[in-house]
Amino acid sequence: MVGKLKLWSPLATMVALGLMSHGAVAQVFQTDAAQTPLPQPVGESELNLVTNSWGWNVDTPVNWDADGNEISNEMLTFGDFYPTFENGDAITLEGLFKWRGETLDPVADARTEPGHFSPQCGFTGQLLLLGGNCQVAFGWYNIDDPNSTTPPAPGEIHEFIPSDLFQDLDCRDQNCDPKTDGFCPLAWDNVAPRRLNCEGWQPLVFDAGAIQEDPDYRGGQVGFAVIGNPNSGKCTESKFSLRGQNQKNASGEAWVTTLVYQSTVDPEGFYLAFEDLPMSEADWKQTGVQGDTATNDGDFNDFVFYVTGLGCEGGGDSCDTGLLGACSLGRTDCAAEGQTGMCRPIIQPGAEICDNVDNDCNGTVDDGEGLCSEGLVCDKGSCVEPCGGGEFACEVGFACNSQGICIDAACAEVVCEAGEACRQGVCVGACEGVTCPVGQECQLGRCVDPCAGIECPAGRVCDRGLCLSNCSCRGCDAGLTCAADGRCIDSACDDVVCDGGLVCQLGQCVDACEGVVCPGGGVCMNGSCSDPVTGNTSSGSGSGGTFSIDGGNNINGISTAASSTSPSNGNGSGTSGGSARPASETSGCSCRVAAPNSGGWSLALLALAAGVIAARRRRAA
Repeated sequence: MVGKLKLWSPLATMVALGLMSHGAVAQVFQTDAAQTPLPQPVGESELNLVTNSWGWNVDTPVNWDADGNEISNEMLTFGDFYPTFENGDAITLEGLFKWRGETLDPVADARTEPGHFSPQCGFTGQLLLLGGNCQVAFGWYNIDDPNSTTPPAPGEIHEFIPSDLFQDLDCRDQNCDPKTDGFCPLAWDNVAPRRLNCEGWQPLVFDAGAIQEDPDYRGGQVGFAVIGNPNSGKCTESKFSLRGQNQKNASGEAWVTTLVYQSTVDPEGFYLAFEDLPMSEADWKQTGVQGDTATNDGDFNDFVFYVTGLGCEGGGDSCDTGLLGACSLGRTDCAAEGQTGMCRPIIQPGAEICDNVDNDCNGTVDDGEGLCSEGLVCDKGSCVEPCGGGEFACEVGFACNSQGICIDAACAEVVCEAGEACRQGVCVGACEGVTCPVGQECQLGRCVDPCAGIECPAGRVCDRGLCLSNCSCRGCDAGLTCAADGRCIDSACDDVVCDGGLVCQLGQCVDACEGVVCPGGGVCMNGSCSDPVTGNTSSGSGSGGTFSIDGGNNINGISTAASSTSPSNGNGSGTSGGSARPASETSGCSCRVAAPNSGGWSLALLALAAGVIAARRRRAA
């Protein structure tokens, strides 16, 4: 069912395999004598409660499907519908990151910085994981001095996620009856394990508004806080994103109360994971009050908030990862002052599909079995009849290779290393000496547009495959001005409109092919390079499709769950020239990230076809 039932995708499998366990090398340690690595694994009692009592278990029988049909007699389990789900995923950081398509390891990627952020254009927040049952609010506060260890006064924290959030979540138990024990939402999909047609809670996104216009905003950086509730009886202490402002130990050093994870999907998104109970000078686990048995366990799943629309020092800049194919596109992590953030791939290796992109990042485009329906072959992103004589003979100078594709005859027997291309019988660096047209870049010997097929929501624009905040609020570097489309351009080109085939440079309209050196000696026409072998001119795209998503699992519009893409014909349309396969064959992600949005709605609902569901049920039976 579109927008309701999430199914397996190769991306999810990749993420599941890519995430490391708690055996990963820790980045953050508690400031106790034992230097406890953080986060700690979730305790057995908590895991058992969620897995057994609440039914978030791969073996839980599914009685009702997402369409409301009773399927008790089909003997299907929750694991049949969610093959990447593992017991415990509903309550752990690992499960949360897996479900949202993040390539984050909760231990190796944990940070305590940045604790302060630049609210570029306002921001939104969402509660994603509630492993405790306290009712607290969440808010932002001004940071004038990032080195200050004095926490803000209660009146200086501006609440934008209320403490009575639980009522609005409308949480439901395994029978779809109102749930009142406070444990909601969890880290996985919001459908009830036994009744997939029942929403276990209502995902809610809270908008802080245009922060730069907020009279309480003093400019500069902001921090975030879980606002302690003195009436809660337990969660009475506020916890701050800026580490130094939290409860100090006996040595005057702040306890670690908050872990920060920068999203690998959204360049402006951060996960803030909190421990909920008070701490004392003597002990970070408990307050030391006589008779108080409640303890912090260090798993940091008590409150996990996702906040997007933020910037950080050195973060979110486009970069080259040095990897092959689609994985070459990257963005930088937040960095310490004077340093450069690590370049992380925007796109992770995924299942190869016929879309003219090296989806699995192995150095070869559109390779592998089963890319097209039986009898067809994948050639430059399209499923076509194989060559071999008669109507489908190759042109003069070309030879039909063993895959049924016409190639340069001189390259018929040549095998090149990953990342190289055969040109006139010689293996060369596929992008060596190449200068692509404006807005394109070379990937494995093809000039492609990283933003092809990307539709960013209002307020965001695509920049090298990333949906970033509109420059009207993010600002532009010196010498650049913000154009009407939300992108920074040369100030001299602000009011210049060029005809087709021309681009503005230094205030003048020039040929879009000026200075372009196409791969393999291809010819540039109207801002696009011809194919170095066939001479056919493409649109310079070929970036695959977008993820599918619904409002119940999104990173403000970025798909993070099941995905389905159709092969691309090189023009960003998501089709393959009339030979697209059924969804059951094209299921998978070419790993193009869909645009984030500020309202939490879906940018695309590319659902897997009913045949996939039927196939899964037959397999399960």
